[in-house]
Amino acid sequence: MGELINIDNWFERFGVWLRDRSGNQGDSLFVDAFVSASLTVCVGAMAVIGAIQDGISGDHNTLYAKAMLDFVIIIMMTASLGKGCIFSEIPVFIFQGVITVFARVIAPVMTEAAVSNISLVGNVLIFCVGINLILPKTIRVANVLPSIVMAVIFAFIW
Repeated sequence: MGELINIDNWFERFGVWLRDRSGNQGDSLFVDAFVSASLTVCVGAMAVIGAIQDGISGDHNTLYAKAMLDFVIIIMMTASLGKGCIFSEIPVFIFQGVITVFARVIAPVMTEAAVSNISLVGNVLIFCVGINLILPKTIRVANVLPSIVMAVIFAFIW
């Protein structure tokens, strides 16, 4: 599904737009840094589960813990890849915000199996981002993001 709608291209186009708007046209790594950092902090169980907890019960603790971890991760990535990483806050805000807003709707399908599946898929996606840091443009991770939704659907059906 992600390949059909080419989510990776959307991320890259947004990264180019951010690079141009922020005055970083000379930074050749800006877009790759933005995409890698955005995917690193958007995928994973803490992003989804924390946003759901926030939307349903108002419990922000998981999101606070994730924010602290993300801060350290982004600082490290910024030191090695450049300032494009800093702009990963935008997709994280959108991703977690949408989940928080729709938390009450998706709560019934968030079984223990669904959370486990999200963790598994999130870890695989983070592994793929790591591969892309070593071997650039190997895996279009953004195009695989719908697998998080598919993991929940699979848990619900199975």
